[in-house]
Amino acid sequence: MNFKFLLVLGITVLLMGGIISACGSSSPAIQEPADSDEHESSLQTPPGQQAGETISGELGMALDEFITRDKPLFSGSILVAKDGEVLLSKGYNYANWELKVPNSAQTKFRISSITKPFTATMIMMLAQDGLLELDDRMCDHLGNCPDSWQEISIQDLLSHTSGVPDYTKISGAVEDSRLPHSVNELVEIFRDEQLEFMPGTGYQYSNSNYILLGAVIEQVSGSRYDNFLQNAILAPLGIEDTGMDYADQVLSDRAAGYQIQGRALVNAPYLDMSNAYATAGMYSTVGDLYTFDQALQAGQLVSPEIQELMYTPRQAADQAGNGYGLGWQVSKSGNHRRVGHAGGINGFRVFFGRYLEDGATIILLSNIGTEELDPIIERLEQILFNGE
Repeated sequence: MNFKFLLVLGITVLLMGGIISACGSSSPAIQEPADSDEHESSLQTPPGQQAGETISGELGMALDEFITRDKPLFSGSILVAKDGEVLLSKGYNYANWELKVPNSAQTKFRISSITKPFTATMIMMLAQDGLLELDDRMCDHLGNCPDSWQEISIQDLLSHTSGVPDYTKISGAVEDSRLPHSVNELVEIFRDEQLEFMPGTGYQYSNSNYILLGAVIEQVSGSRYDNFLQNAILAPLGIEDTGMDYADQVLSDRAAGYQIQGRALVNAPYLDMSNAYATAGMYSTVGDLYTFDQALQAGQLVSPEIQELMYTPRQAADQAGNGYGLGWQVSKSGNHRRVGHAGGINGFRVFFGRYLEDGATIILLSNIGTEELDPIIERLEQILFNGE
């Protein structure tokens, strides 16, 4: 496809930095001009309705109309549900732009840091079964710990209050990310790095924390992370289109990842997904994530009491821990409490929002890593909650 329409639109782009941007908000990306409706015809959107789509009632139609009319450049899949009813579940634009394969509700995306709530849930399941305690020192479950890690607790890792620096920001990380790494090799990348603060005395979002939690899960369960994920969560819930993404895996309905570079759509830089592991290494669909959401709300995985622990923000000594619980980002949208996770990885930008008191869920999975999701999320929330 000729992407000169991007030039006509005058899109301003800020490139996504780092190998894994697993933060709470979407990175700056496509800025659409106010008169973008004039140029919609230049975007060759997939013809017709895709299999498995859901657009339910006036609310579902309003949600879909917003995307198709106001955000015609959005590339990905969206699910919006309320009170147990799926209002919108649909793909937009292409899973593969070269081959013109449309996105659909069944498209599999790399879900980046939405992996963290899965990792945290598995830790809490082990705690619920009495196999570990949140106050346990990490080194009680992992061998060969450096002296500086001795006071780090499991809870410190879950809440990003450990002080362990983010391995994705260490010199040489981009080059290393193109090569496969075992769990032990990942830990070796950052094990000798100086702590950014004493455990429990500060807050700093660090992907390294969830690499270590993955290693703890393997040691405590006696099972590989991917096997424990399958046996503890995916299989019991009947989730079949979710798992760990591997470089040699042939995966049906997989979305290719892209980004905007300058004024062109390009393939995202290669990343060997072994480097993302328990912090950002999963793929999934909007439907499977909704199944996970509903199972949590029904108490099928961990008790409501344990969930409330997960959804309670942790304050470190410097008060900087507000907004992150145990594996979940916690915030408010107007008067609506929101727990979930956002993130990005080469070629993908994602959001998983759960509005617990409202019985609502919003999931966006995009295969353009520079996609700006925040304005889309804000408007979907306004439509869903009638402007509240």
